[in-house]
Amino acid sequence: MRDVIALGAFWLLASSLGCALPKEAGEAPLPSRPSIILIVTDDQGMGDYGHAGHPFLETPNLDRLASECPSVPRHYVSPVCSPTRASLMTGRYNQRTRVVDTWAGRSMMEPDEVTVAEALRSAGYGTGIFGKWHLGDCYPMRAMDQGFDEALVHRGGGLAQPSEPLANGRRYTDPILFKNGDPIQAQGYCTDVYFDAALDFVDAHLDRGEPYFAYVATNAPHDPFHDVPEQLYAKYRERALAAHPEGLSDQLDREARICAMIENIDQNVGRLITHLEERGVADDTLLVFMGDNGCVPGRFNAGLRGSKTSVYEGGIRSPLFVRWPSTLDVGAVVPGVTAHID
Repeated sequence: MRDVIALGAFWLLASSLGCALPKEAGEAPLPSRPSIILIVTDDQGMGDYGHAGHPFLETPNLDRLASECPSVPRHYVSPVCSPTRASLMTGRYNQRTRVVDTWAGRSMMEPDEVTVAEALRSAGYGTGIFGKWHLGDCYPMRAMDQGFDEALVHRGGGLAQPSEPLANGRRYTDPILFKNGDPIQAQGYCTDVYFDAALDFVDAHLDRGEPYFAYVATNAPHDPFHDVPEQLYAKYRERALAAHPEGLSDQLDREARICAMIENIDQNVGRLITHLEERGVADDTLLVFMGDNGCVPGRFNAGLRGSKTSVYEGGIRSPLFVRWPSTLDVGAVVPGVTAHID
């Protein structure tokens, strides 16, 4: 039963729109089934987009993505990240999975939960995760134990957290990551590394003519903010100084750093979409983008009350961009409330 729950939203959407699906798990992949890319960012709130009215953040690629999707005006997630990710992976309320928080063992998902990766793999999809899992670092709770053929992840809730290797030294640049369970020394800024690996994964499956599920889960723009893309930080620091010539407060400097992390995400999303277009598969790829909870306190949040950890709108509302050009009507509006368990 749980495999049906885990696949529920995708299969229901696809079948209702006339997409051919296998009758039994394990059948050969059908060409009409879309490949799926799911992007989830960390602590990116409703205001962290150019089209949302942020005073100086630029997100041209995410703004474009939003304009090319049906409108989902009221989408909700959990107020902190692991519960959101447990619901997203299983289609179940997070409490049923044993994931109720982000620390002290409360972010370890029950191994017998059936994930969407397990269900898609049984239906002939290649499965890969790139970035943040945060549902268990040890067997049998790791992403590689829960349906992902390829896993390039950091441990715990993020880089620069207690679960990382001591040798990493709180780095977002050139981090130590874990590829299918083994530590590797990555080269580059963490978000770029995840998208690079995801693009290689996409190409490998396209070259073999196989459908795939790529889960790209960035740990940006989660803190700490000491290691951010330097050129983008310089850009936003200059903008903040232009608006406040008297000098930057700690809060404004933090905002400039977070904006640098978010525009880096935006650049990678643009790079991904361009790559799909160049490979001629953008129209038949189901691309989903969302956040895991609201932004941290003290930031622009599009006029919403509350922030991360709060059950007010600012803590639990998330954008949801679902792009499938060959199938979904860009002008459609999804009525009512949607959530991560959908």
